[in-house]
Amino acid sequence: MHNKGTDEPEKSAKQQELEHKVDSMMSVKPVAALPPKPKSVEPISKPKPETQDSREFKTAPKLPSAAKITTEAEAPNKAYKLKTPDKPPIVIALADTPTTEAITEPVTPTDTKPVTPAVPEATIPDDPLQDGATDKAVDEIVAREGDTLLALDDAKAASKQPVKTATGWKDKLAAVFKSKRTWAIIVALIIILAAVPTTRYKLAGLVIKKSVTIVVVDSKTNSPVSSADIKLGGKTVKTDAYGKARLKASVGRHNLVASKHYYKTLTTSYFVGFKAAPSLTNLRLEATGRLVPILVVNKVTGKPLSGAVISVLGTTAKTNTQGEAIVALPTTTATNSAEVSHIGYNKAKVTVQITDKFVKANSFELTPTGHIYFLSNASGKIDLVKSDLDGANRKTVLAGTGREDASTTKLMPSRDWRYVTLQSRRDTASPSLYLIDANTDKVTQFENSDSDIELIGWYGHAFMYDLSRRNTPFWQAGRETIKSYDADNLQLNQLDQNLAEGDAANNAHQEFYNFYIVNGALMYDTQWYSSGTIDMTSKNDTIRGVQPSGQSKKDYQSFTSSTNDYIQAKLYSPQAIYYSTHNNSDDKTTYYEYANQSVKTVSIDGGTFAADYPTFLISPSGSKTFWAELRDGKNSLFIGDDEAKGKKQIASLSDYTPYGWFGDNYVLVSKGKSELYIMPTGGLPAGRSPLKITDYY
Repeated sequence: MHNKGTDEPEKSAKQQELEHKVDSMMSVKPVAALPPKPKSVEPISKPKPETQDSREFKTAPKLPSAAKITTEAEAPNKAYKLKTPDKPPIVIALADTPTTEAITEPVTPTDTKPVTPAVPEATIPDDPLQDGATDKAVDEIVAREGDTLLALDDAKAASKQPVKTATGWKDKLAAVFKSKRTWAIIVALIIILAAVPTTRYKLAGLVIKKSVTIVVVDSKTNSPVSSADIKLGGKTVKTDAYGKARLKASVGRHNLVASKHYYKTLTTSYFVGFKAAPSLTNLRLEATGRLVPILVVNKVTGKPLSGAVISVLGTTAKTNTQGEAIVALPTTTATNSAEVSHIGYNKAKVTVQITDKFVKANSFELTPTGHIYFLSNASGKIDLVKSDLDGANRKTVLAGTGREDASTTKLMPSRDWRYVTLQSRRDTASPSLYLIDANTDKVTQFENSDSDIELIGWYGHAFMYDLSRRNTPFWQAGRETIKSYDADNLQLNQLDQNLAEGDAANNAHQEFYNFYIVNGALMYDTQWYSSGTIDMTSKNDTIRGVQPSGQSKKDYQSFTSSTNDYIQAKLYSPQAIYYSTHNNSDDKTTYYEYANQSVKTVSIDGGTFAADYPTFLISPSGSKTFWAELRDGKNSLFIGDDEAKGKKQIASLSDYTPYGWFGDNYVLVSKGKSELYIMPTGGLPAGRSPLKITDYY
């Protein structure tokens, strides 16, 4: 039996007594006493024990096989009754006991205490007494005990796991959507709604959108109406230069509204189906004003400009590929002020004539954005000036001091015109170098010394130059120095300096010549000169190269100075140099070629070396070259690739000389060494001349 714990209710005395009796009956120990044997009954012989119990209880110990519990009705002649106040009488019968005479006189117990019949000493009954009440009592006790144990186990398990109770609306909603029934209802509703045409598109429109193209034209001229507002499916877009508006709209039927100033607003219905939505062409708007045709061209090239925007009286229009646009304007005035704009071009303030005819007055030109820097002495001093590419918006960036002179005042812009280097003697005895930032017009002095300066040029945003100090004697090293200035970082770098030795009477020193920027490197040659009795056999003249940062300095070819007379150089193509050397010991001239970062001998003659090669100007991207060739006393202008191959003539028999690049699409040319022009790399239409920018010093 389960021991009573602190949580078990107190058992009554009667209940304890009953449990004690049942335990006694189920015990396998010998019974202490049985009722006295009647005189007419002979002794009961001892039965043989059986090997297996014929019945099992759920929780009670097994009884001997001879024991049997039965009810009073089943064993009326062999029964001993156990009676409790609340239960029916329990009859204990001795069944299957071999006897010589049946028990005919049962013993009736008293009301308060059952009578236990006497049994011969050391005699064990084959079966305990059986009846239904006993079984029921035992089952109840076992069930009660089992329930108690299970309750205790459940309480322990519950104490280890938190109990989650769906009290919030989120928990309740989650519980609803976990239900299969809920989802079945939802699916059923979707199927029903999808089956009904009126709700099918509204439902699908929540997730399905299709591309739609609307084309708007003028009802009278049938020409595209640009910059019209198109409203469809809650979205608003503008038509392009071709009157087209593209947007995405949910499937289903929508209101379509097209509107623009000086046009009647059009409202119609438009259906977007599941299949790709067809373009709605020729949505015709009726103008309430006069349709004014306008033409916009590039001022440098003279070619039509597509995508230019004309803004006038609160309405706009965009030009097509022919540079044309139609603007509807009221007829209350003969002219109206307007603005023409385009990305990459300067805005232009113009006046539009109100007419439906193409007139020259309504043809407008836009100038590409950008500034040109140049020198001008229009003020009587040499000033640094800038202007737009058409000469407009002229401005003095750095006014002259009056000390400038023609021989030492020079200007050299970077290939992309991001920076400009100015050499000028403004307030010193010797010329200094200044950097002008084209974005801000800020002027920075970065070289100021008593030196003679030779400008070499730009590679990217690194400017390189050579200077020779006037007050440093020849026999001292460092008299000549090659430098570069990093304009982005305002950093000065020394690339090389000459070597020297000796004194005023006997000395030797190096000098640098023939500067060319090729393949991202500065190429030059070094040559030794001596005075007196200095031994030159251990010294070499070289063909040398160095990067603008000062790294990777290398001698590509060396010649013994004592036998080498000179080194000459010619840039014969944008990325290649011819070199000529003369050996005085055998009076022999040898030719070399620098290309692809190496130097090797080349079989050419003096005529090829001495030919008049053009000056090649490299575009900002490095992919194009610009040069001139003299033909019949006039310049023919050419554009080629980075090696001057695939050349295309853009002007012939002209008076123009290559000056530089502006971007990769325009070149600058000069005329008479005092006039600056701009023209397209693709050449000019017949009858059109380069656009003049300015006169310069």
